Amino acid sequence: MRSSIIIKIFVSFVLVSLLPIAALIAYNDWASRKIVYNMKIGEVRNQAGKLVKNIDRELSLKKEKISYLSNNCTKIINSKTTSPSIKSRLKIVIRCFPHSESVFILDTNGDIVVTNVDDIQIRNYAGRNFFKEAIKGDVYVSEPVMEQGKGYMYYSAPVRNYKKEIVGILVMRCQAEELWKLIEEEKDYLGKGSLCILTDGYGVRIAHATNRNLNFKSWVTLDPEVKKKLEAECHYGEDIKEIGFTNIPEVSEALTKTENSYFIHPLVINTESNHGYCMSLKEKDWRLIYTVPETAFLAQVKHLTQNAIFSTGIVFIVVTAITWLLSVNLLRPIKRLTYAAGEIANGNLDYPVANGSQDEIGRLMQSFEVMRNKLKTSYKELKDANIEALLTLARACEVRDEDTGNHVLRIKHYSRVLAKELGLEESFIKELGMSTILHDVGKIHIPDRILRKPGSFTDAEREEIKKHSLYGKAILGGSRFFLMAADIALWHHENWDGTGYPDGLKGEAIPICARICRLADTYDALVTKRPYKQPWTDRKAYDEIVIHSGTYFDPAVVEAFKLLLAKGVFQEIKNKYT
Repeated sequence: MRSSIIIKIFVSFVLVSLLPIAALIAYNDWASRKIVYNMKIGEVRNQAGKLVKNIDRELSLKKEKISYLSNNCTKIINSKTTSPSIKSRLKIVIRCFPHSESVFILDTNGDIVVTNVDDIQIRNYAGRNFFKEAIKGDVYVSEPVMEQGKGYMYYSAPVRNYKKEIVGILVMRCQAEELWKLIEEEKDYLGKGSLCILTDGYGVRIAHATNRNLNFKSWVTLDPEVKKKLEAECHYGEDIKEIGFTNIPEVSEALTKTENSYFIHPLVINTESNHGYCMSLKEKDWRLIYTVPETAFLAQVKHLTQNAIFSTGIVFIVVTAITWLLSVNLLRPIKRLTYAAGEIANGNLDYPVANGSQDEIGRLMQSFEVMRNKLKTSYKELKDANIEALLTLARACEVRDEDTGNHVLRIKHYSRVLAKELGLEESFIKELGMSTILHDVGKIHIPDRILRKPGSFTDAEREEIKKHSLYGKAILGGSRFFLMAADIALWHHENWDGTGYPDGLKGEAIPICARICRLADTYDALVTKRPYKQPWTDRKAYDEIVIHSGTYFDPAVVEAFKLLLAKGVFQEIKNKYT
């Protein structure tokens, strides 16, 4: 593909200008990134540290609470008071807690002894982690779990008798919503798309700032036996039948490190690089990942870079604009000459290329204009000769009629006004007018004894007459200049309802040029004298055509015909060429 001289000059200048500008921007970007990187890493680390402290504090408070309540239960059990009963006194103690913190006591077999709410399932809990760990003598905090569509966390502590023997397990069930909301509040805190994710010791997400559907899916590939064990013991609640997995190696690697670490990684929820910081909790074997998308992480760098681009771009734009204007002004005559040559090559000889300058380019354009005018004159003479040849050929087909060829001129003008009324393009209308004059060219093969027969045709003669459409196609079909004329010659006797000939085409399968010619030819045949009939009145012809709208004729063409007849356009054409 050839490019213009203007583009070549412009592109060359742009390339030369961009080299120092690009170098300046690149250096500025590199230096800024280095500074901001360290600053942003510190910002992410500090925010992660604050959140870790908040979570640790909440867990510590809950552990202190369950320990305090456990000690009270121990005192009640070891009390020598017999009235009310130990169970009644335990109920009084645990019912002091709000229902948002469901509290219940299990015996050493895992069965519920007493509870402060009614929605706790009465069942054996010996298989649950909060029982297994507390029965060992430890204060335990569970991961968030899903049960009956709700999220919970379990805190448990042993209840001992005066011999320090474990005689029961105190369990406090809290809403996991508290922890989840704490994590979700961090969404977009350090910029659009920033978030944090809490994972347990197995590398399984237990809280996500933006998408709870990703909870209880593992970052790391769990050992099959471990995965099977966690699922069997309902480690994440009875609703979680299977622990999902998302494979992000960078996150998996960060979780396996014992120390806090900064790393770059992808995420399931976005496609760009993310800058993350992984930090461990103290109260629980959990790890917090605080991550910021690169667009937010480097927002300040981009702002500095944009300022540099803006300031250097102003100079670049001004100089480029001046160069462009000078180049365009210098080469405008050549461009006009090139465009004119293209127009002439495409057949448009009406594009002027006059130029007022008296330099070499101006004289060249004046010579070109002289050549264009001579070509235009020659083309008009050739076109007129071709049109006359077409009319002569068409009249040769009609010369045996008394109408001496005016029929084809009427068809031409009827078809043109119909096409114009239908809103068809001007180029189509011009070609249609010249093509319709050859619609009956195939009649040149029909013998005079049939064509000029005054009476009715026999079946055999009628079939021979019908062949004129095939003869017309054979005559015109071999030339690329007569494609529309060939279609009209072949199909101008097809009917809208498919009952016409030669191919029985139906509806819009019939080319629009043939549909228009069908009506124009019929109207002219009705209102003019033929060897076998007298002319009809315009009204009678009108009624005949309207009656056959949708059967013989395209309804849209009939509507156009009705409007034109009402305006007297058809009558004017008929009178002019009769």
